[in-house]
Amino acid sequence: MAARAIEIGEAGEHVAATIAKYRQGRGWDQRYLAELVTAGGRPMSSSVLGKIESGARRVDVGDLVAIAAALDVPPARLLPGDETTEPDPVSATAAPGAVRAQVLDDIAALGDLEVLDATAPTLAAIAVRLAAEVDAPVSLGSSLQGLSKELRQVLAELRSLSPEEPDDDDDLADLASPD
Repeated sequence: MAARAIEIGEAGEHVAATIAKYRQGRGWDQRYLAELVTAGGRPMSSSVLGKIESGARRVDVGDLVAIAAALDVPPARLLPGDETTEPDPVSATAAPGAVRAQVLDDIAALGDLEVLDATAPTLAAIAVRLAAEVDAPVSLGSSLQGLSKELRQVLAELRSLSPEEPDDDDDLADLASPD
């Protein structure tokens, strides 16, 4: 008797779509999220994450918890029935603040990131996330000064990959500076 394929169901489809929504909202590619999940102690490849997001693979509880932790959301946020009206504070789809808007412009000016270096897309995703955190309300508890410093370091590393000389006019440093 052949094994019957297990359908993912409505709940699984919701979880898959919600994971993809949060990942994309942060400006992350699947590889970056899979790296974060792995760094959190749950080994996961971008291929497995892609299967989860497409609904080709079911999500077990351990994966759900690890993915939620990497996305910095409670696991319940990924499940159906969580009708939270709170916006995702890290989401890149929220109205962009001044720092995030400038970071996105700077990254766009670099052109095709894959051509620069294999690490460039990951650095860009980190920069966008840090910029969103800099723009976020102070109530998130993050140190604006620390975030700004980290953002400037990530962007400097990203710009160093570009063969062109950066402009002397560093608008981002002004925007990201808490002074």
